[in-house]
Parts: sequence; C-alpha cells; structure tokens
Amino acid sequence: MLRNVLSKNEGVSPVIGTILLVALTVVLVGIIGAVLMGFGMPEPAPIVGISIGSQGNTITVTQLNGAVLPAGSYTILVDGVDKTAEFGGDVDFGPGITLSWDSGSEAVGTVSVVYTSDKGVSTLLAEKKIGKAGGGGGNIKIIEIGGESFNLSNEWGDEWTNIVAQAKNLTYPEASIPIAPYKVYYDSGNYWWVRNSGLSLTKAEADLDPSLDTFTASHVGELIKIKRDRLLTYDDTEFAWAGTVKFLNAVKPVNTGTLFTNGPNLYVWAHDDDAEYFGPGYLRAWQWAEIGNKI
Repeated sequence: MLRNVLSKNEGVSPVIGTILLVALTVVLVGIIGAVLMGFGMPEPAPIVGISIGSQGNTITVTQLNGAVLPAGSYTILVDGVDKTAEFGGDVDFGPGITLSWDSGSEAVGTVSVVYTSDKGVSTLLAEKKIGKAGGGGGNIKIIEIGGESFNLSNEWGDEWTNIVAQAKNLTYPEASIPIAPYKVYYDSGNYWWVRNSGLSLTKAEADLDPSLDTFTASHVGELIKIKRDRLLTYDDTEFAWAGTVKFLNAVKPVNTGTLFTNGPNLYVWAHDDDAEYFGPGYLRAWQWAEIGNKI
C-alpha cells in the first residue's frame, strides 16, 4: 500500500514543476519587459484595422476596428506629404470614423497612415496605392486656377517621376538627364517652371528618389514653384503708360511664382524681386514668362 502512495506522489511532482516553471517564465517576461520599457524601449503600436479607398477625387481613410488613435498621434501621408489636416484629422480616430479629402486636380499615388508614439517612434499602420493622375480628368497638363482652366502643353516639360526614372537607368553615377529650360514640370500635385538652362538630374541624385521640392532646395534659384492660390487679372491693375499697367497696391505682393492672365495667356512672375508692372517689355523669360493658354 505504501508503495502505491509513493507512486502517485511521484506522478504529481513533474506536473507541479511544469506549472511553476511556466508561472516563473511569465513573471520573468513581465519583469524584463518592464525593465526594457524603463530603458526607453518603444511601446507597441496600437492594433487597428484601417481601410483606405477612393471614389473619383475623394480619398477616404476609415477605421474599421481597434484602438482609438488620439488626435496628433496619427499622420495621413499622400506621396510622403502630410495631408492630415486636409482629411480633417484633428479628431480622435476610432472605429466607425471615416476621414476624407477631396483631392481635386492633385495627383494621388500612395496614401499611408502612420502612428507616432509618445516616445517619437513611428509605425506604418496602413498603406494603399491609389494611382490617381492629377490635373483633373487625368490630364496633368491642364491647370485650374481661380475657376479658369489653362492648357500647359505648349510649355510642357515632363512629369518629374519620368525624369527620375530615366536618370536611374543611366550607367554611371555622374551621368545625367537634361531638364529643359523655360518649361513646366509636375510633381505630386504641384508645378514648377525652370528658368535656367544647363540644369540636369544625375543618376546619383535620382537613386535617392528626390521629390521636386527636394531637388529645388539643392538648386536654389533655378526652378520656380508656381503659386496656385490666386490668379491675377487686368481687374487687379490700373493703366500706367503705353500698353503697360501697374498692379494695385491691394494685390501686393506679386512675387516669384505668382500667376497672371492677360487675355487668353497665362504668365508666371519669374523674377526674384516683387512685380510692379505688366506690359510688352516685361514678357521675358526672367520676368513674366508665358506658361499656358486659356481653354
């Protein structure tokens, strides 16, 4: 009888030992995790289900389920550009909430949602390639300003992504693709006008996948970013002399990148100094440069 009792106790001991070992492991994992957190290890990103979609020009970002993302903790990027404000992303983003943005004539390549923790660690939560062309109706050579539509075809250079792709295919790092002067180039919903000749993009530069904004920053004064916030007309001017008009003080400043339409033509102010006059003598590549025609 005694032998049977000992056999039962011997069978229980390994089971108890296994349970204690698992419990100890859990405790140790918790302690180690707390210690690592104390040393600045990042917290895990919240678990959420996010759907990104589009219908026409409207881009939507919907949270299907998961944790609520406080306003300021998430960023909505369109081709790497922060568009959170345009999506109305100043609210806590929780299940059932849809944020939307009317992209208008802007091109939309890839839309991303990024979460940033209190420690400044960023995590990609969702991403989708939309592939919508800019310019409205898929034609980026058509630019809409102040309710008017203009065709840029006669002064068109190319899409920046095409220039970068061509430069990447070159053999040597120092080899380059020329960028035509006095032409309009397009990138991520914005337009640039090249005012200097001799400009080019090397393979070494292209391999870094620069945006046109980045490229412009390293070639100061050679490209002009066209300002699309207003379109000046003759109503904003007063007669000066012999075919020349003077801009009213109310529309100042008229500075680099400002647009003006004279009849059917669209011009950009390409000079570094503020504009004051418009007339035949100012229609030069380094002053008022023609970039398009009214449709």
